[in-house]
Amino acid sequence: MISVFLADDHKLVRNGLRRIVEENPDYIVCGETGDGLQLAREIRSQKPDLLLLDISMPNLRGIEAIAKIRRVSKKIKILVVTMHKNEEYVCECLLNGAHGYMLKDDADAELMEAIKTVLEGQFYVSRSFSNELIEKLIKGHNKRTGKRQNTVFRELTNREREVLTLLAEGNSNKKTATILGISVRTVEHHRLRIMQKLKLKNTSDLIKYAIKTGFLELT
Repeated sequence: MISVFLADDHKLVRNGLRRIVEENPDYIVCGETGDGLQLAREIRSQKPDLLLLDISMPNLRGIEAIAKIRRVSKKIKILVVTMHKNEEYVCECLLNGAHGYMLKDDADAELMEAIKTVLEGQFYVSRSFSNELIEKLIKGHNKRTGKRQNTVFRELTNREREVLTLLAEGNSNKKTATILGISVRTVEHHRLRIMQKLKLKNTSDLIKYAIKTGFLELT
C-alpha cells in the first residue's frame, strides 16, 4: 500500500482528495492536517510515501513547509495541490523540493496521473499551464537534477542547499536567517562552509555557480 498524507486547511477539499485517492485500492490516506505548524510533526510520525500539500495554510505557508518537510524526510514525494495558477509559485515550489504542482480545478481529472508520475520519480505540472511552460519546467527540473548528481553540489547538506538557494537569489544574510528561522551567525557559518566545499571566493561566484549548474534556471 502507498501511504498518502493530506495537508489543506479546507476539510471539504481534504475529503475530496481522500475520495479520489482511496478509490484506488493500492493507496491509503494515512493522515491529514489543516495546520501548517503540525505538518512536520505529522510527517515524522506517519512517514507517508506522498504528501499532497496546499500552499495556503494557516501558521505556515506551504512553500516554506516544503523545505521543512525536506529536512524531516528526504524520501517523501511532495505534490502541491493549490488554487494558485501562478508561474512564480510553481518555480518557488520546485526550488524548495516539490515534485509536482497541480491546480485544484484539475484534481478530478489529473490527480491520480500526477500522483503516479511523481511516485515514479518524474515531474508533473498541471495541464492548465501552457505547454511551453510545462516543457520549460520539466526540462529545467531534469537538467538541475542531473547536474547535481554529477557535481560537488551533492556534498552539501540540506541546510547548506537552502542557504545557497536563498543567497544566490539575492537575499542578504539577515533575510536568509529570517526565512530559515536561524541566526545570522549560523547563516554566515553555512555560507563559509558552502564556499569551502564548492571552492568559491565570494557571493558573486556563488550566484554564477548556481546559474551554471542550472540550480536557479527557473527563477
